Amino acid sequence: MKIDKQAFAVVSVFLVLVLLFFFRFLSGDQIIGFKDLTRYFYPLRHLMVEQVRVGSFPLWNPYIFCGYPLLATLQICFFYPLSAIYYLLPFNLAFNYYIILHYFLAAVFMYWMLRHFELNRFSSLFGGIVFAFSGYLLSVSNMNTSLSSVVWLPVILLIFDRIMRGRKLKDVVFLGIFLALQFLGGEPTVIYVTLWFLIAYAAVFSGGWKAFSRNIGGMILSGMIALGLVAVQLFPFLELVKHSDRILRGAYEMATIRSFPPREIITFVFPYFFGNPAQFGGYTATLLGKTIQDWLISPYLGILPLIFVFLSFRRDRKLSLFLAMAAAVSLVLSFGKYTPFYRLAYLFPGVSLIRYPVKYLFMTTFCLVVLAAHGFDWLYSALDESKDKILPFFKVVFALSVVLGLIFMLIYFCRLQIFLFLSQKYSSALPKYFFNLLASIIEFNLLSLLFIIFYLFAFSLLLYMAFRGKIKRSIFALLVTALVTADLFSNGSSIIVPVRREVFEKVPKNIEILLKEKGIYRFFYTPELEQENRSTFGEDYSSALLESKDNLAANWHIPYHLFDFLGYESIKPAWLYYSYEPYFKKEGIKDNFRYLSLFNVKYIAAAEELDVPYLKLLRHKSKYGRTLYLYENPRALPRAYIVDAECEPAPSLGRSSILKYSPAEIIVTAELLKEGALFISEPFYPGWRVYVDGKRALSFRARNFFRKVNLTSGRHRVRFVYAPFSFRAGGYISLATILGLMLGGIAYFRKNK
Repeated sequence: MKIDKQAFAVVSVFLVLVLLFFFRFLSGDQIIGFKDLTRYFYPLRHLMVEQVRVGSFPLWNPYIFCGYPLLATLQICFFYPLSAIYYLLPFNLAFNYYIILHYFLAAVFMYWMLRHFELNRFSSLFGGIVFAFSGYLLSVSNMNTSLSSVVWLPVILLIFDRIMRGRKLKDVVFLGIFLALQFLGGEPTVIYVTLWFLIAYAAVFSGGWKAFSRNIGGMILSGMIALGLVAVQLFPFLELVKHSDRILRGAYEMATIRSFPPREIITFVFPYFFGNPAQFGGYTATLLGKTIQDWLISPYLGILPLIFVFLSFRRDRKLSLFLAMAAAVSLVLSFGKYTPFYRLAYLFPGVSLIRYPVKYLFMTTFCLVVLAAHGFDWLYSALDESKDKILPFFKVVFALSVVLGLIFMLIYFCRLQIFLFLSQKYSSALPKYFFNLLASIIEFNLLSLLFIIFYLFAFSLLLYMAFRGKIKRSIFALLVTALVTADLFSNGSSIIVPVRREVFEKVPKNIEILLKEKGIYRFFYTPELEQENRSTFGEDYSSALLESKDNLAANWHIPYHLFDFLGYESIKPAWLYYSYEPYFKKEGIKDNFRYLSLFNVKYIAAAEELDVPYLKLLRHKSKYGRTLYLYENPRALPRAYIVDAECEPAPSLGRSSILKYSPAEIIVTAELLKEGALFISEPFYPGWRVYVDGKRALSFRARNFFRKVNLTSGRHRVRFVYAPFSFRAGGYISLATILGLMLGGIAYFRKNK
């Protein structure tokens, strides 16, 4: 087989650039971490690997929300093929390399797609680099389900375009496989938007209703293949959604959390115009208000690529108009609550289930990158075929750099006045820190403007030299690509926040206290402390995360096998909405404290001293201006106990003890003097079966959310097993689909020998 040496060289360039960008993470001494990544994906995937290595499917997580599905949440990406890396390498290395691998794939897949659309190798190389190191993709390093879904978009469009051109059955199958990979990557929003994008693409480029119908038919067939492949993951996920707060809280307010404020469009040009939330203390809501969204750190994809977007219309006007419209629609959708348009979009099926409209910007980024590559391709061709069209463009870019230079000088000499004007919005009682932060943001934006001027001027110089024939087109293309790479590297490096490995390995004092407990008990933190734990304070980011870990921030406890009454998940259980929130807010916690005892809560952490006399104070700490009180609750009941007909604890009726407690199996012995019931503070959730003395029995909902099993007098062995029908049914369908594809593939290759 002949090796394409140029393609091999391009792939090697991508690999080298990715390894250079992530060089500090290759040893595993530092973990790629920011926000949700450190306290969400890391503990959950650690739990997944732990359960797999003892020979079980990672179906259930007993450590959050009194017990919650694990595989069904999508977030651990168990069936995603690239998750195999977690079982091949030490976990710290695997966690980093999983993320790094996807940036390499993003570059390769974008290059492959652009070559399919007949762009030259330099333009395709350019597009691959811009896509991989765009602000959006770097921002979702901390939400790697989005990362592992978005990277498949170029391949999906490539194969769908091949279906439209040739309608080969093998392409239909491949499209189904890649759609499945995109779903298994873990972010449903991405595949939802991708499917609508493909439908729109077919409508514009099919060339008639008959061809459109054929193309949509092929897409539907691919979709059916994808559904068959992902059924093992999809069915449990749909079951989870049915019992989650997404149904109860389907309100407009929830669906528009973290909308992209229109004023942040400026960050496409100035990457951190309002500050960088990825950096410790990166921005302040005191000045900017609460309209900042911190999900997407930056949408920046380079100043030169943005200019090349406008050149794309000279290469392929129809495709450019389509991509520009798609970029505009996704941008408007990302505005969410800041635009009345979203009120109409919210009525569209599926939109109401999507949180964080800012996620729609993945499509904006994709379209802008493709447009920029097309624009660069036109410029490269024009240097050889129509140089007369280059000169006006050169004059515009050079003039823009001169004008921006004059603006820079004006702002530079007026920077003190700008600072004084903005600082007037602060209260004089605020700490000096906020004023220093404001000054640093102004200085950074001024520096960003200077770099924009430099890149524009350098590009103008290179373009002029290429126009005059002083340098070859290929050298020009490589130097411009190097300029863009330098721009993206310098601005993107601050997004990827390193966290010292010791943060994950060190056992802080409060967790150490909880680990001394020999029994099976839960801990609970008040809503006020939970709110505080969403912010981080410390000497640096690693020490701040370690502090939040000591303050029992959600999910840090999972690797230690501690049980949280609450927890953190993208999709939360429905009971949290109608049970927890009314009962345990600050003003009502004392009156409802009894319920915590009933629900196996032995330890309580609070941001303020609790006025509950029988609580035993274990630790009081005050650090970085925040306090924490850790209490022991001596009245906490065990995980399982005997209750009467009113579901009240009834020790006079009998006793019980837990013989075995594992994520998917619990065995309890119960001895009753007369008829009663066994109550267990585990969630009443579909898929949990109960066996009494080896025979299938019924469990009933107790206290809205938990379980009880009616028992006769005498000694009993009660066994709870989590074996969800949704998982088994989906598994059979997925297995049948895989076998069908394998048999079909064998028949196809035999026929085409």
